[in-house]
Amino acid sequence: MRELAITILSSLLFFLILFFSFIGVQNSSKRLPFYYYPSGLIVNVGEENRSHWANSIVTSELEKFESINDMSTIDTYPLKIQTTKGEVYEEEFKLINIHKTDVLGVFFSDLFLAFFSLAIAVYFYYSTRDALIFGFFLNFGLIILSNVFVLAFKNSIFLFILTLYLGSFLQYHLIYRLRGKEINSKWLLPQVLISFIMAMIASQEKYDMILIERIAIIAHAITVLFGSINIIANVFELIRSKPQEEALLKRIVLVFSIVIYVALPTSILFFDGYPWFYVHRSFFIFTYLLFILSFLYGTYRYTFVPSFVIFTPSIVTLILVGIILGTYIGSIFVLDYLLPIRYLKDRWVFNFIFLFLVTAYLIPLKLKVKELFDFWFFEKNHKLSAGINKITALLSSPLSMRKTILTINKTVKDTVNVSNLIILIPGDQFANTDLRNIDFMRISPQSEIWNYFKSTDRVTVTSHLEYGIGLRETLYNFLKGLHVQLAFPAFDSSSNKKNIQAMILIGEKLDKKYFSIGELKFINEVVKISGMLLENYSLLEDEIQKRKIVRDIQTASIVDNTLRLILPSGVKGIDYGYISKPAVGISGDYLDIIPVSNTKMIVLLGDVAGHGLGTGFLVSAIKGIVREQLRNGTSLEGLFREINSFFRARYKGNEFMTLLGGIFDSTENVFKYVNAGHLSLIEMRADGQIKLHSKTQRVLGILETDYHVQELKLLPGTKLFLYSDGISEAFSERDEIFGEDTLIDFLHYNADKSVKELPALLDQRMTQFRGNREQSDDITFIGLSFSPN
Repeated sequence: MRELAITILSSLLFFLILFFSFIGVQNSSKRLPFYYYPSGLIVNVGEENRSHWANSIVTSELEKFESINDMSTIDTYPLKIQTTKGEVYEEEFKLINIHKTDVLGVFFSDLFLAFFSLAIAVYFYYSTRDALIFGFFLNFGLIILSNVFVLAFKNSIFLFILTLYLGSFLQYHLIYRLRGKEINSKWLLPQVLISFIMAMIASQEKYDMILIERIAIIAHAITVLFGSINIIANVFELIRSKPQEEALLKRIVLVFSIVIYVALPTSILFFDGYPWFYVHRSFFIFTYLLFILSFLYGTYRYTFVPSFVIFTPSIVTLILVGIILGTYIGSIFVLDYLLPIRYLKDRWVFNFIFLFLVTAYLIPLKLKVKELFDFWFFEKNHKLSAGINKITALLSSPLSMRKTILTINKTVKDTVNVSNLIILIPGDQFANTDLRNIDFMRISPQSEIWNYFKSTDRVTVTSHLEYGIGLRETLYNFLKGLHVQLAFPAFDSSSNKKNIQAMILIGEKLDKKYFSIGELKFINEVVKISGMLLENYSLLEDEIQKRKIVRDIQTASIVDNTLRLILPSGVKGIDYGYISKPAVGISGDYLDIIPVSNTKMIVLLGDVAGHGLGTGFLVSAIKGIVREQLRNGTSLEGLFREINSFFRARYKGNEFMTLLGGIFDSTENVFKYVNAGHLSLIEMRADGQIKLHSKTQRVLGILETDYHVQELKLLPGTKLFLYSDGISEAFSERDEIFGEDTLIDFLHYNADKSVKELPALLDQRMTQFRGNREQSDDITFIGLSFSPN
C-alpha cells in the first residue's frame, strides 16, 4: 500500500510539474475566444461559441492571424470560417485576455481525465504487473494532457503526435495481450522510431498546418486499423471458444470497450468528427468513463499472478531505442548550434547518412549491449555464477537421474528464491522410469496444454495469459494452480527442428520481488543444461530398452520352449482340438493336456492376470508345479491347493489366476473338474443342446481355500468347450463385445463340425469380428469330444 501511494503521488507530481512547466513559459496574452487545432478545426470548448463548433478557420486566414507578433493593440479580428458543408462565412471576433490559471478552469475535465488515466494505469500495474496496459493508459493520459497544451498554447505538437502514434502501436500489442498471447518485442524498436520521427517532423514543420493534420490523420488511421483487428480477433475468439455466463459477458463488454476507444478516430476519419465536435464535452467525458469501466470489467479477474517480467531482448531493444534517439537528437543539436555544416544541415542528407549508419551498426551494437548486460547482471553476480557452475558440473558427474534432478531443483530454488520447480514432460517420455518424488509431472502428449507448449518456442509468462479465453484461459488456470510464473521450453538439441522435450515450470518468488535480468538469464542457462541432461537420459533409456529387448528375445525363446504344449498320444474315447494365440510374444493363458493312462486325460486351462514375459514365467512355473505334483500322485483338489499356496507364498495376493481343470475318464464316462474363478464350462450334447456349468470357486492366489471336485456325467457324442476371456471380451472396431452369447451362437451354427475343425473356424470368426482392431488379450480355446470306450 505504501508503494502504491508513493507511485500515485510521484506520478501526480510528474503531471503537475509537466503542466506548470508549459504554463510557466506562457504570458498573459490576447487570443481568439475559442480553441482550435493547428489545422483550424474549432473544438467544442465554451458554450458561447457553440455555433462555431466543428467548423474550421480558413487556412490562409489562420496563417495571417498566427503571424501577428503583437496583439496588444488589436481588440477584434475578422476571420473566414468554413462549415462542414463547405460553406464559408466571415465574422469579426473579439479577442480575449487569457491568464495562466484560466486554462485550469477551462480544461478542468480534460486534466481530470488525464490524471484518472494515470490512476487506471497504476491500478493495472499493481494488480497485474502488466506493463503493457500500464503504458497504454499512461500514454492515453499524456494524449489528453498534450491535447490541452496544443489547444491552449500551441507549443506541444511533438508530445501530442508522439503519444498519438505510440497509442496506435500500443493498440496493436493489445490485440495479443487481450487474447492472452505473448507479445513479440522485436516490433518495439521500429514502432518507437516511427513515432519519434513523425513527432519530429510535426514539431519542425509546426507552421505547415496541412502537414500536421495529415500526420495526425495517419495516426488515427493506424489506431482504427489495429482497433478493428483487435475487435475482429476477440470476436473470433468468442465464437471459437464459446465461453459461458459471466466469462461470455466479460468478453462482450471488453469488445464493447475497444469499440468505444476507436469511435473517436473513426468519426474523425469517416464522419468529419461527428458527433465528438458537435456536442457538449460532457458527452466525451461520459464516453471515456464508460470506456474505462467496460475495460476494467472485461479484464478483471478474481485473482492475479503478480509477476512483472522483462526479458533481456526487451531491455536491449529499449536501450537501443534510447541510444538511437539520443544520438539523433544530439547530432542535430551539434549540427545546428555547435558545429554547423552547410551540406549536413539539409535534413534529408543528414537523415540518409544517419539511417545508413544505424542500419550498418545496429546488429553489432545490439550484440555488444547484450554482452554487457550478461556480464554486469549475470557473470558479476557471484551467487548466480556459483549456481550455474554447480549445475554445469552435473553434466560430467556420474550421478543417477534422480540425484541430478534433485540437485538442479534445490540449486535453482536456493539461487533465485522460488517456491518450486517442476519438469513437465509428455506421458510417453521415460515411460519405464520411476519419477516419483523428483518434481516431475507427466501430461498426456495429446492434451491441449502440451500441444500449446509444442506450438510455441517462447517462454510462457502466466500473467500474460490472464485475459485469454478458451485454451489460453485453461493454460492460465493450469499454471496458476501450480503457483507457476514462468514456463521455459527445453529443446531437443539432437534434432534440426526445435522439438520441445520438456517444459521447465518456475514457481513464484518467495520474497514477492520481481525476477531480475540476471536471474532470468540464470534460469535460461539452467533450462539449456536441463534439456541436455534430459536428452542424455532419453538416449540412455533408449539404449537400455534396446538391450532389454535383445535379452527378452533370448529369454522368450527359452520360455517358449518351456511352455510349448507337448501333445499326448491318443487317449481312447477322447478327441480334442485347440487354439492358443498370445496378445504379445508370450501368452499369459495356461493350457495343458496331460495323459494319465490310455483311458484318462487331464485338461487344464487358466488365465494369469496380464500378459507378456512376466506372466510367461508364471505360466512356466505353474506348468512345472502341475507336472511335479502329478508325478507325486496328488489329487485334482490337492493340485489346485498347491497352485494356490504357491501364489500366496510368493506374491502375497498381488498376483492371481483363474483355472478350470479336470480329468476325463472314458471308462467311467465322467468328467471330474474344479473351476477356480474361471469362465463357464460349455457342454454341447449330440442333439445340439448347450448347457453352461457356471458354478465356480475362489480364484487362485487370494486366500487359503479347500477346492472341491464337481462331476459331470458324459453321454455319447458330448462335446466340452473351455475358453479364456480373450474370446468373450474381444472388441470390434465399433467397440462391440464378442461375448459369451456370440460364442454359443457360433457353436450352435457349427454343431456338425468336429472338435478338430472348430478352433480354426473360431479363429476366422474372431478375426472377421475384430476387423482392423488389434488383439488386446490372449486367446485360448479347446474343444473335447467324448465317445464310449
